[in-house]
Amino acid sequence: MSHLLQAPAGQNGFIRIENGHFVNDAGRVWLNATNLTGSANFPSHPDADLLAERLARFGINCVRLHYMDANYGNFKEEPEQGIFTIDPSTQRNLDPDQMDKFDYMISRFKAKGIYVNINLHVARKMDDRDGFSGSDQRPALDKGVDNFEPRMIELQKEFARDVLLHRNPYTGFTYAQEPAVAMVEINNENALFRQYFIGNIDKLPNPYALELRKQWNDWLHENYKSVDELSRAWSLSKEDLESPFEKREVATIKRDVEYSPSRRDFYKFMYDAEHKYWTGMYAFIKDELGVKPVVSGTQLRYTSPFLQADLDYVDIHAYWCHPSPVNPNWEIGNVSMVNSMHYMYELAGQRIEGKPYTISEYNHPFPNQYGAEGQPMLRAYGRLQGWDGVFQYTYNHRKDFQPQAMTYFFDMIARTDVLAHMPACAAIYLRGDVQEAEEAVVAEVNHMTYFDQLSREKKVTVGIEKAGYAPELALMKRTSIKLTEKPAAVGEADHLEDRIIRSTTGELTWNREIEGAAYWTVNTDNTKLFTGFPEGRDIDLGEISLKIGKTRLGWATVSLVSQNGKGFGKNAYSSKILLTATGLVENKGMEIEQLPKNKIRLSDWGEGPVQAEGIPAKIVFPLPAGKVQCYALDAEGNRKEAVSVKKSKKRGFCEIVIGPEFKTVWYEIETH
Repeated sequence: MSHLLQAPAGQNGFIRIENGHFVNDAGRVWLNATNLTGSANFPSHPDADLLAERLARFGINCVRLHYMDANYGNFKEEPEQGIFTIDPSTQRNLDPDQMDKFDYMISRFKAKGIYVNINLHVARKMDDRDGFSGSDQRPALDKGVDNFEPRMIELQKEFARDVLLHRNPYTGFTYAQEPAVAMVEINNENALFRQYFIGNIDKLPNPYALELRKQWNDWLHENYKSVDELSRAWSLSKEDLESPFEKREVATIKRDVEYSPSRRDFYKFMYDAEHKYWTGMYAFIKDELGVKPVVSGTQLRYTSPFLQADLDYVDIHAYWCHPSPVNPNWEIGNVSMVNSMHYMYELAGQRIEGKPYTISEYNHPFPNQYGAEGQPMLRAYGRLQGWDGVFQYTYNHRKDFQPQAMTYFFDMIARTDVLAHMPACAAIYLRGDVQEAEEAVVAEVNHMTYFDQLSREKKVTVGIEKAGYAPELALMKRTSIKLTEKPAAVGEADHLEDRIIRSTTGELTWNREIEGAAYWTVNTDNTKLFTGFPEGRDIDLGEISLKIGKTRLGWATVSLVSQNGKGFGKNAYSSKILLTATGLVENKGMEIEQLPKNKIRLSDWGEGPVQAEGIPAKIVFPLPAGKVQCYALDAEGNRKEAVSVKKSKKRGFCEIVIGPEFKTVWYEIETH
């Protein structure tokens, strides 16, 4: 699918914003993307060449460069070096060898038409080496603290300067002036509000707790001219407040304090502190460093959408069945999202009207056995909704770019069931096979009403259902929330009970006629896709019909993509079609432990090679058998065996029967 990419990336100028969307000089920009994590951001030069080539072939036109500001490891693997030198005295110096690998990789991406998203703070946690005490008592990765602690903010600016003003010798541009940089993210999944709500701010050691109290008291003095005014506002006696107010020693409000005027004020203080941080970092990046790419703060659901809307675009993350906890005692839900479509309508319902919207992390993590459904759903509804970027998390998190097994929860690099449908994802989203909805639901959210919810319910999230709209409307038409200072309707909405919910474009259908055995389809001129529980049903995909046989999960994902965009034979054009069929995929020797409540754990992760179930299915095409040829493909995409094409009972049609005997997930079909 590399023909869909515009190479080199940035040839049509910088990505900018017009009418609430990403554009460049050639028009709208859609980012069909993935992530690299940790040491995967620093491949060898040969690996970088292969990586860029492979991602381009899958139709990936943007890569988010994530978690590069610390050594990355996990409970299964030792840490591997990030962007900083390994130095016992500091963690502030960029490593020249790592930067060379980073620069070369980005130059190869650019050459292939692949943009990058540069993440700034993700994981660096300051310690005694650089004068920060109590690292073991602060929140993980300094989350929340680095929103207000002045020295930490200055070091974030230093890192931004070092990276963004660094000149890539392979392209000749600094990253501040590089048109192949799509965007810059300030701070991943990080907000003072989030850390306060989970109790971490209450446990801060000094000097961080004292710094927060100082800023709180400064805020009180800026907003109240006298202790008398504060006493009236808080309905507390002047005697109790006078001494701490005058000495600037009013205590911060603990998380579990009941709602009160003082708690509401403390929330206002945190809101203002975050606003100062996000807008201050933004101004530094854009104005002082002169960064041309667009900039975002952090993700929705960690802080207020009103705060994030102050920056260029809005981002969010979501995971279906995220492993919990992420340690040796992990467990993961093992159910399909097709029975609920939960995250599709939840993500759509939180979009902010008038702002570009990206989902920079999305996954149905391994070993959830239904992972193939996730990325096609994200791409299809992303295009229906007009979202500006959709990112799988993550392509790889290690230096090994030829793994033979699935070794961690989030990687796509060896996950056959997910990778195999990425060509369909590129066609759906990047080529635009799915149409953007013309009909829209825009729910207004009043700032004062929202802040009341925030301070009373400790909830930063808001969506269309809070304004009385059924969330499933997002499966039918474009949805968003409009942030306003004007009065707006408030009210909980009932869920839609329809057993079949179809997009207003007619291309996306969610069928839940059989309880617990739903399915979902894409039916466009050049892409067809099924995912879900077949239950012996004939699946109507327009001119194509599909019937899937018995599988190990009673579930499968099947996609068909006209690679040259000439359809499936009905229009008399010759066409080259990629047929992909996946079900259960696992490592050799992998052992699953069944747990209560539809959860699983791996007692043995197994080893390579990855093994994929062959899916039995019959596909009926709208052409005579003599005009259709089919071939099973090997792992490299080469033809290895012809598949017979037979005359169908339906006049003028033919049928192709695939199955486990072909030992592949990919087939090539030619129509003449």
